[in-house]
Amino acid sequence: MEDPMYSLQDVIRCDLCETPVPPKHCDICHIHLCEACVEKHLSDESEDHYIVSFKQRGSIPKCQYHSTKLCIIYCKDCNVFICTLCSSWGEHVEHKKEKIREAMAEKKELIRKDLQEFEKSIYPKYQEAATNIPVQRSDVNKRSQKLTTALDKQGEALHTEIDTIIQGMKSEINDMDAQHKAAIDQHEIAINKTSTEITQVILDLKRLLDTSDIRLVSEYTSRTEEFRSLPFQFQVTLPTFTPQEINREQIHQQIGYLSKLTIRSLLDEPRILTNIQTECTEVYSVSCLSDSELWTCRDYYDNILRLYNLKGKSLKSVRTKSGNPPLNIAVTRNEDLVYTDYGDSSNS
Repeated sequence: MEDPMYSLQDVIRCDLCETPVPPKHCDICHIHLCEACVEKHLSDESEDHYIVSFKQRGSIPKCQYHSTKLCIIYCKDCNVFICTLCSSWGEHVEHKKEKIREAMAEKKELIRKDLQEFEKSIYPKYQEAATNIPVQRSDVNKRSQKLTTALDKQGEALHTEIDTIIQGMKSEINDMDAQHKAAIDQHEIAINKTSTEITQVILDLKRLLDTSDIRLVSEYTSRTEEFRSLPFQFQVTLPTFTPQEINREQIHQQIGYLSKLTIRSLLDEPRILTNIQTECTEVYSVSCLSDSELWTCRDYYDNILRLYNLKGKSLKSVRTKSGNPPLNIAVTRNEDLVYTDYGDSSNS
């Protein structure tokens, strides 16, 4: 006895060669096609064609303004599919348009490129950044311990007189340690969160590549630009300890200097914050006094150092003691201006 399920399927045949159970369907011509007849059907260039799997037949939407027409034309300017009537009059007449098959092919190609970039470039970059997190956290502990040991060594020599000062400086280290770890934790959270998002994006892109749903594919917008740059990158200036010889009268200064922990976000690309116009024809050296002020010196024939703000306004000028032009300038931790004298090779 014949299988009733087979008999039911065998009712549907290829409209060109009568092959039973055809796996393909032309959604524009509304005919069923076997694999062998697809190429033959597409060779008829007198009509537009859009081949989908049999299960996805009827995926081309109908025009909301002309219910008997299918949306077989893609308007590039509006990013929508329209019917032939909409294409020939109204707002779409002067717009750039293309056939549905070409439009879907372009969208699929964009999806393939984005998927490749996510898999080959963006996601591996996040994975690499994530692997560096434990190393950074370990280095924080090692460097903090090294600083603490150096302080303890000085503390043993200074005995009771410096115990209070030592404890205060240890607290500074612990605070900076906590700041550094907090920054790393925040970086790790951002990396893991975005990595999860990228994983979901990759899955979504793969689903889009496997579907012929025009609405879903046409609505796709690339998100690669959103993920190309790693989030919350930062540069750390690690604290250092500089021991001094013991002197009871200047006990605090002789313990040494513990530099501050600084965490700065890094940019993937340099960014110009401002363009400062000064009276200097040739700026030879620059040193920042603060985030809003900077010292400058000009060429070899100018012996004046000038202080400007970010708007280019001259705030102060200082002539070198010797009258010689400065070779280079710098600002100390205490915001003192230092320059090298070109004439006598001294520092002032």
